[in-house]
Amino acid sequence: MRTAQILKEITNSKYTDIVSGKTPALIVPNVLSSSHCTLLSRKILKTNFMGSSPGISKKIGTSLSSHIYEKSQYFSNALLSNQTLKNLFSDNVSPIVIMQQTISKILQKQLSPAFENEMIYSLAMIRIHEHGDSVHLHRDNSNFEMSEYGISNLKNQLSAILYLQSPHHGGELTIYDKMWDKNDERMRHPEFGYSLDLIKNVTQKKILPVTGNMIIFNPKLYHQVESVIGLKSRISLGFFFGEKSKNHLCSWT
Repeated sequence: MRTAQILKEITNSKYTDIVSGKTPALIVPNVLSSSHCTLLSRKILKTNFMGSSPGISKKIGTSLSSHIYEKSQYFSNALLSNQTLKNLFSDNVSPIVIMQQTISKILQKQLSPAFENEMIYSLAMIRIHEHGDSVHLHRDNSNFEMSEYGISNLKNQLSAILYLQSPHHGGELTIYDKMWDKNDERMRHPEFGYSLDLIKNVTQKKILPVTGNMIIFNPKLYHQVESVIGLKSRISLGFFFGEKSKNHLCSWT
């Protein structure tokens, strides 16, 4: 199926379903060619990494979730993170820009990075899941968690993930047909994630991390990343985005 036809079908019928959670995820194939993904993955794996997070051996970039109560520190780190990504992608068209352009075509809305008081938010994050890495059951909800930040006011917040390298086995994104509710906080683990009791007998969808594919889903749906198996890392590039107005989307991490 041609990409233009796929985009038309998504635009016509899927956006409201993905926002509501009726559709667990949109899979947009071949956003980036395999050769381009291979080139980027090689560069990424040679880069000095900025840190790690729960279930992830290595990451490049910063996120609001690491700076919920450290606003000035977040924006300082975002500048450094964005420069690192710019340097990393300087040899070709940035995959972040390609993702933005694709989403704009799908949703027929302008998409640009979020700013607050002339300070730019982090553009994206690269996650490298190595052998044995997995991410526990969780949800992402900037409307609820990030009230100190302007992006908490954006509507219909979604997540976009582009897979740059597939592992040999595992690394699936499992999305559960259960939307977060404030009452669920009583089942939240102090360190990270939620009790698996929340998703007992809940329908799930597993999405393979196929190189070059982009996934769009509502991160308020409970989700997790299955354990990666083998020496080949799962590499992804992702950001959140939401509606600033009817025709304007803003993105951040």
